[in-house]
Amino acid sequence: MSRLVRLILVLLLLISIPGTAYVWMMPVEYFQIWMIERANPDQYSQFAAHEQGQAVTVLLRILLPLLALVTIAGFVFYQRVVQLATHSWQILKQLTSLQQPGRTCLFRFLLISWFVLGLVHFTKGVNRRIEDWPWYHFDSGSNIMPNISDSNRDVIRFVEEATENDARILVLSDQKLFFLSYYLLPRKLFHPLHPESEFVIPKEFQQRQLKAYRLPDLEAEYLEQIAPDYILEYFEGEDYLEKDRLREDPRWLEFMQSLYGPDYEPTYNVRLRKYQKPTATPEAAPQKQGAKP
Repeated sequence: MSRLVRLILVLLLLISIPGTAYVWMMPVEYFQIWMIERANPDQYSQFAAHEQGQAVTVLLRILLPLLALVTIAGFVFYQRVVQLATHSWQILKQLTSLQQPGRTCLFRFLLISWFVLGLVHFTKGVNRRIEDWPWYHFDSGSNIMPNISDSNRDVIRFVEEATENDARILVLSDQKLFFLSYYLLPRKLFHPLHPESEFVIPKEFQQRQLKAYRLPDLEAEYLEQIAPDYILEYFEGEDYLEKDRLREDPRWLEFMQSLYGPDYEPTYNVRLRKYQKPTATPEAAPQKQGAKP
């Protein structure tokens, strides 16, 4: 046990001391530039990489010195650490020893698996917290955006890249996307809500499917009134998902493949196209009008 403790302390010392010197000697901008160079070129990814670089640097500047102090204390009180480790190991062996050797091995295997699973979840939690840092910081989700998902963010990035700043956009979706107007300013967005969904609170992962308008449901008079430059159709729920149209918009597909690789396959409908006002002729037969929001 003494050799094992010494080996662990030496490894921790080799990691913590040089690591502490490195993260404190190098400026924050160095780590931010390093992450920006490896991020996607779009504005949102660059912003996220900039903020994440700062978050990781500050986290390491706190954790590595603490690890170094603990390691140095371990060397100073080496004998006590060895005695504590030996005593803890003996107690652990006694507590996990059962009458039958097979059950003992199984019980210890399950304990180790539980511990490894906890480490995996903790690591993923820290990683997710760093990924969300650019938007959340120390605020809770309810103070930032209670209904924004990764797919929502991808749609925001795509629409910002594909439309002009002064564009007027009609949004048709089975979600309540009021926050789109916040992120896509100075664009003007029009998002008609179905009457049956107006006062309904959405649930995560489309657990409660909201009623939504499709383009044929809208009156021509309404379209002429708002005069959109673009029409965005964004549907995720099963009631509105059209699997045969997932790849209909080539710009959306190209944008997502640039983010997630050439093997990306869309799982929800996003179609953005310019609105062309129909040219009516006197001889044209009257068409059936849809609903007016």
